[in-house]
Amino acid sequence: MAFVAAGGPFCDGYLLGIIAVALPSASTDLGFGSLGSGLIGASALIGMFFGGLVFGPLTDRLGRSRMYTLNLVVFLVCSLLQFFAVDAASLFAIRFVMGLALGADYPIATALATEFLPRRLRGPALASLVLVLWVGYTLSYAAGYLMSGLGDGAWRWMLASAAVPSFLFLLLRVGTPESPRWLLSVGRTAEAREIVVKHLGPQADFAALEAEARESPPPKKGLALGSVLELFRRGYGPMLAFCSIFWVCQVAPSFAVKTFQPQLLTSLHVEHALGASVLVQSFAIVGTALGLIVINFLGRRTLLFSSMALSMAALLILGISPWAAGSVVITLFITFTVAEAAGSGLQFVYPNELFPTDLRGTGMGIATALSRLGSAAGTFLLPISTDKWGTSAALYIAAGIAGVGLLVSWRMAPETRHLGLADSSTAARPDSARPDSARPPTTNKERRAKAQS
Repeated sequence: MAFVAAGGPFCDGYLLGIIAVALPSASTDLGFGSLGSGLIGASALIGMFFGGLVFGPLTDRLGRSRMYTLNLVVFLVCSLLQFFAVDAASLFAIRFVMGLALGADYPIATALATEFLPRRLRGPALASLVLVLWVGYTLSYAAGYLMSGLGDGAWRWMLASAAVPSFLFLLLRVGTPESPRWLLSVGRTAEAREIVVKHLGPQADFAALEAEARESPPPKKGLALGSVLELFRRGYGPMLAFCSIFWVCQVAPSFAVKTFQPQLLTSLHVEHALGASVLVQSFAIVGTALGLIVINFLGRRTLLFSSMALSMAALLILGISPWAAGSVVITLFITFTVAEAAGSGLQFVYPNELFPTDLRGTGMGIATALSRLGSAAGTFLLPISTDKWGTSAALYIAAGIAGVGLLVSWRMAPETRHLGLADSSTAARPDSARPDSARPPTTNKERRAKAQS
């Protein structure tokens, strides 16, 4: 389930990475400047905003599996259509629709994976989805680099190459089962039991899953908007704000810097900027792997706080020393990439742990939407701010955003590594919004007593 769910993040990383390599030649071929570059760089992120906002609540209403393959069909078709783009407007529109499909995929795929995973594997497995995103991002850089010698229309082949991974993951997703937790939340017990027995085996404790479902409030019927209102009514507004803010503060500097990595390195007098970009980006895999290794050891809160602090420091030093030697500049970009990537796994972990089953898609969808709105704004504004104020000013702004994330992490980040899925979502609510009996166990003695009961 975790591997197949990784198809969306992989395609997301490939989509966002390949445009960084293709954009310089595409802008020359189609004749658009920094404004057009910013819009096209942000187009998929804007699409993801609407995709997460609309399809997150629908995932809680209609189930996880219905749209699980359809969104990759859309991504596959649009990947091929990029080859035939005739101007900046058509390329923007195609990539916007691709972003719409990926924005829908995040709440669907991560909810499915979360609701099948046991507690001890939940953090590392969800963090590994972000690892796959950076694998896709890095492979797109390498593929673009290899295709850069195909001539004037090389950028078309680069963008269309996204059809290959989307087709492969589409095949893998056929026949994916529905989430038993979601089925129980809407009263379809027999279907849930059948899926658990078939995919997890007869030894799986279905009775415990039923008991957990009975303790959860039944989902409200009606329009998807009702899920959004229910999320606030039940006291999850602060955790939605936390998830959205820290996610924005991670991805806004990250995608802005990575989308224009070759141009930034060139402005900082680094030779062979495209090859250096591939090198820098490859360390995102190292950082994400490091994050999923330590996420259960350090805990969610410590990992988020430390990664934010190191990211901010690297960006600040880059802004202060724009005339540093090329090796120093590359080292600082690698430091930023590793630090940001190490904490990025929490983008999938926290929203899925902090919201209950009947609101998980809604919470994840809204957090995804707002994060992509922030990253789209950063990607759009970076080339413009660089042209107007210089590279150092752009890096200072990125460091400032990371600094906001640092403060929010210190003030609001909860620790959920020792909690089961039901307990972590209960702990996310303020004490005034839940009875004492619903308070999650906080000591080993309490956990043993809960397990025995």
